[in-house]
Amino acid sequence: MKRVLLVLMMALVTMSGMAQHHHDRHGDRGHGGRHHIECATREQMAMTMQVLEQQSFDDKRLEICKLCVTLGHFCTEDLARMAAKFSFDDNRLQFLIYAYDYCEDPENYYALRDAFTFRSNFDTLMETVLPGYRR
Repeated sequence: MKRVLLVLMMALVTMSGMAQHHHDRHGDRGHGGRHHIECATREQMAMTMQVLEQQSFDDKRLEICKLCVTLGHFCTEDLARMAAKFSFDDNRLQFLIYAYDYCEDPENYYALRDAFTFRSNFDTLMETVLPGYRR
């Protein structure tokens, strides 16, 4: 397990410079009104998903997901795929609250509605990360 995590960490750090470029959330910087954001590469996501699938318990998945978002570049779509590996909404919620500060496109967090079994958990997420959000 430790070896797998070490390999994953090294891959995320090494590959972060090769991340796919998308639109940036930080406003116009002279690129026709559009910027780029960096999201996980296919290789990074494949490796991350493989490690998550090898875990039997959500507590380990949560630990790995937090480490990944801290080290890598992940977009809302990537986070939704990672959150889908959790068995319970409580763990999804905890992960997605943590991941918000690292997300490359937080303006798309509304798209995480389908990540939850219960709508109330999505509402809790949005109320936590976006003060003023109303159900």
